[in-house]
Amino acid sequence: MSPVQVPRPASEATAAARAARDATIPAEYRLPKSAFPLPKNPSSVLETSGLLTPAELAIVNLDATALAEEIRARKVTSVDATTAYVKAAALAHQATNCLVELFPAEALERAAFLDAELAAGRNHGAFHGVPVSIKDHIDVKGHDSPSGFLSFVGKMVAEEDAHLVRILRDAGAVFYCKTTNPQSLMHLETDSYLGETSCPFNTDLTSGGSSGGEGAILGFKASALGVGADIGGSVRSPAANCGIYSFKPSVGRLPNMGMVYPIGQKGYEGILGTQAPMGRSVRDMELYMRVFAAAEPWFREPGVEVKPWREVERKAKLRIGVLYDDGVVRPVAPVRRALDAAVAKLKAAGHEVVEFAPFKSAENWDIISKLYWPDNGALVRRHLANSGEPMRPLTEWIISQAGDKERSVSEIIGLAGQRDYFRYDFSVYWRNAGVDVVLSPVGPTPAPEHGTAKYWNYTSYWNLTNYPAGVFPTGLAVDPALDAEDGTYSARNESEAFVYAHYDAEVSVDAPICLQVVGYLGLEEETLSAMGTIAAVVQE
Repeated sequence: MSPVQVPRPASEATAAARAARDATIPAEYRLPKSAFPLPKNPSSVLETSGLLTPAELAIVNLDATALAEEIRARKVTSVDATTAYVKAAALAHQATNCLVELFPAEALERAAFLDAELAAGRNHGAFHGVPVSIKDHIDVKGHDSPSGFLSFVGKMVAEEDAHLVRILRDAGAVFYCKTTNPQSLMHLETDSYLGETSCPFNTDLTSGGSSGGEGAILGFKASALGVGADIGGSVRSPAANCGIYSFKPSVGRLPNMGMVYPIGQKGYEGILGTQAPMGRSVRDMELYMRVFAAAEPWFREPGVEVKPWREVERKAKLRIGVLYDDGVVRPVAPVRRALDAAVAKLKAAGHEVVEFAPFKSAENWDIISKLYWPDNGALVRRHLANSGEPMRPLTEWIISQAGDKERSVSEIIGLAGQRDYFRYDFSVYWRNAGVDVVLSPVGPTPAPEHGTAKYWNYTSYWNLTNYPAGVFPTGLAVDPALDAEDGTYSARNESEAFVYAHYDAEVSVDAPICLQVVGYLGLEEETLSAMGTIAAVVQE
């Protein structure tokens, strides 16, 4: 008789998982012990470490579009680019804890193959030779996808690429790492058995979530292009916290098969997420969307809309609605400063800017927070019990937002009905406002302190409505001399009181400030075009 297999204590399994992850970082790319502790703002480590050559530093300062052009023109090889990004990713991880796995040997083999193909006149596509980072719960053949759960470690090795990974691979991408996401995939932070992932400009602050590893690695300039997923702000929150770009299309525009969602029953459609690009420019977001549309993913995945990419004419003059305050939580000083500065620049550039009053924000959150957890977190609890892993506080908090019971089929159908009526009412509201896009905060604060990201509705609002939304950096960052609150504001509710109690400009110094551009349902092309126009004006 075989001996009974007794699971290791969670603490031992956690230590083993972290050690296995750390072992994927090449020894020659690890900083000496004398380099620690790193500065609170570790973004300078990329240059000061001496690990990257001047030529490699030049490579990691390119966006994906420019890097692809350099490789295509044979000015840079894919091996050069991959080497640079492997080094940078190793540094980013040591600064922010952003990696689940680094696989340099596989990446360099792929890069060498692509260089040989280009030399033979065979270009594999728009991302030929470009290193691309991937969020943990997206399957990459031969790699594990534990998706933030200790009980899944070593048990989720993908037998094939996710649909999106296959499309990117066909377009010439080089995959070299997988990045962190939180326990339950449902935090606007990134905290799991692998620990917390931090903002690359201030490690006292969170990188955001759930695609927080992607935010950190891209903000650190250790990835040319990344892929995350968004069901409540999961690419927009980390983009904002880490000073990068992201774009959440409407559900159905991009393929999702091959993504691990271990927190809900397959087939549940109460609220759906979407994979989404994260990167270094608006044009990278546009290129990503073009590549996927050109791949005609609807022929392999029936849930994808049959919708080729439309080339739209960029409007010289936009009518922009500005959401200054969602009516529940007023943004703190630095976000207000960035929004006011953006509005002034947009008006000076000749765009029509009008106030966009909030529409039923509290009702939106009440519906979507219940739709997230029809089983009241029962599946999450089961995964945690399988390893003895403790539930993280933010996991417990987000599940608590759904109430205290599993819902009946009738109740779930009723919530779906509320969702649909809300979408209808909001579409009427949007049309009556007559705006091309809405400009808004991404959250009530810049990157918050670890453990305090408890207000989702500047992002999750657009998941319930299913409107496309992108994030861009304003070029501003938190400055204690400009962004301290004077303490005179009276909070309107508990959520707002919590946000203001946990914001401190001194603590948040150097946190990037980003803004969000939202377009109408299904109009990804127009939304990205407008975001490009707005970002160019705001960043001048």
